Amino acid sequence: MSSPSIPDRLATLLENTPPFDLLEDQERRELVGTMTVAFFEPGDVIMEQGIDVHRSLYLVEEGLVRLMNVEEKRLIDMCGAPSQFGSYGILQGGILPYEARAVEQTSCALVPADRFRELLKANEAFAAYFDEDIKRYVRTIDTALDASGAFLLFDTELARLSREAVVVEPDTPVRAVAQAMRDADADTVVVVENGVALGVITEGDIVEKVVARGESGDMRAMQLVDRPAVALDGSERLFDAVKAMMRHRIRRVVVIEKAPEEGEIGLGILSASDVSHYRGLDPVATIELIERARTVDALASLRSESNRRLLRLYQQGVQSEDLLGVVSELDDQIKRRLLHLVEKRAQEEHPGMVVEVPWGWLSFGTAGRKESTIYARQHNGLVYANPEDDAQAERASEWFSLLADAACEAHERCGYSPSGSGILARNEAFCQPLSRWQEMYTHWVQGEDAPVTARAVMTFDARLIYGDEALGEALRSTIAEHTPNPRLLSILVNQGAQINVPMSVFGRFQLERDDDGKEGFDVRARGLRPVVDFARALALEIGYLKSANTFDRLRAVEASDSLSVAEAKSLLPALRTLSDLHLRLQMQAAEVGETPTDWMDPGTLHKSQQNLLKDTLKTVQRVQQSLASRYVQR
Repeated sequence: MSSPSIPDRLATLLENTPPFDLLEDQERRELVGTMTVAFFEPGDVIMEQGIDVHRSLYLVEEGLVRLMNVEEKRLIDMCGAPSQFGSYGILQGGILPYEARAVEQTSCALVPADRFRELLKANEAFAAYFDEDIKRYVRTIDTALDASGAFLLFDTELARLSREAVVVEPDTPVRAVAQAMRDADADTVVVVENGVALGVITEGDIVEKVVARGESGDMRAMQLVDRPAVALDGSERLFDAVKAMMRHRIRRVVVIEKAPEEGEIGLGILSASDVSHYRGLDPVATIELIERARTVDALASLRSESNRRLLRLYQQGVQSEDLLGVVSELDDQIKRRLLHLVEKRAQEEHPGMVVEVPWGWLSFGTAGRKESTIYARQHNGLVYANPEDDAQAERASEWFSLLADAACEAHERCGYSPSGSGILARNEAFCQPLSRWQEMYTHWVQGEDAPVTARAVMTFDARLIYGDEALGEALRSTIAEHTPNPRLLSILVNQGAQINVPMSVFGRFQLERDDDGKEGFDVRARGLRPVVDFARALALEIGYLKSANTFDRLRAVEASDSLSVAEAKSLLPALRTLSDLHLRLQMQAAEVGETPTDWMDPGTLHKSQQNLLKDTLKTVQRVQQSLASRYVQR
């Protein structure tokens, strides 16, 4: 079989390299005619640090390239196939702040700088990708990145890391399953039917469910499967596997590998131990420790330890949105375990008070939006099914008040400080039966009492994290019944428009002093909050209730026919920058044992980061003016 021609290779490379995959087929075909190919031996310098002439963008076809600030001996990135580098010099001009050197035998396709600039002007999505790429570099300009870890985490496909799976059919006897494990020296088999992975069986399953119970070895494999297999495509990244393991609270994922020529499908297996081996850091193992924790104090210790380790993920290139997701997932698991322990202890200590009705724990604010940071306050509520009669109502009120108070106290012990808003489950107003919650939401949504609705604004970020999900769905349905509502929209937009963003008309930071006399500003209250407020309002306007996450809300508005599409589009990069700087400051504090806060001193930032922050805050101010003029009722 003949090798593909160079034009065919370049066409395939463009199709597989972001953001060139966003271009039309005709654009890519025309681009191929302008490109050249260069080959480099290990150690060859591809771009020298300090050059001020930038002729090409480089696309890595094969091999590995290291980007490094050789003057500071700071590793910036490791670029493997398919990825690109060199855009910084073309877009920013001036001297190149890093060196590009081949680590192994490497081939690169070169896009002429002039042709690259033409594509930027002609394609908005293409340009936006590189604009965010530059901002990402600026945000981390003073951070020592673990670029080799980042390469493994984001650029390594699962097919390269997974082990070949031992496969059995659903009706295979357990003794044959055990024999297959022994023959393959494996601790796991995948149960497969008609090429579809149905579940995973481990050695522990056989010991626990067969041997310990004295069951017959004639049991069928499918009888040991207690949950469906979670399968990922072999082309997905290691980080996708980490997220899947955390989300589903599992230790193994099945990897589907398809041979492109033969059309055959193979199965691999990747375990949390494999992840730990490849990366030296295992948040999935942290989840397992959380699930086994027997005391609230143990959970508090785990939270503190996991917070100190988050900077490692940041240094490996995990972006702010994904990192917020990791922090939130860890927080969710801690809170679920905490609530389980609290409920179990309350039942043991007060058996006569227990009321057997469905209930659920609501997270509001940052936790409700899945945007938890290291410095986190608790905003929560408790909802329970409507009692059958007055007697049960009285008993339920007493029981769930006791439960809520114990849960809030346990949250405090784990480092979630009480909120100043008073929106806590231990307060009677936020520990109520479903019907009362529905009445409150109806009142808030109608917006007839603007100050009351404004104080309750974070309850529109509600997410049920523990208990009967039907109760959470009932509350979302109540909100949906009464939205969109122009009066509510005006109140919510006004919340964000009234915030004093810390930028003067002369383009200078407007700083305050904290209780210790340190100069700066509260980045959550004066930077992030208006973005969150606007996203909440605009999402409710279009009836988007699928997620309360601010990134998801803004994307939903951007994809809608809302009048505020342009504002949503401009707020997304602002949210990334503010979230990134905010999280990084907190992680740096946690790593050295200091107490993380929301206080930011721009003077501690690199000059380029200061300029990016100024531009971001100006964007938020422009959106404040635009949305206030459109929505706020005078």
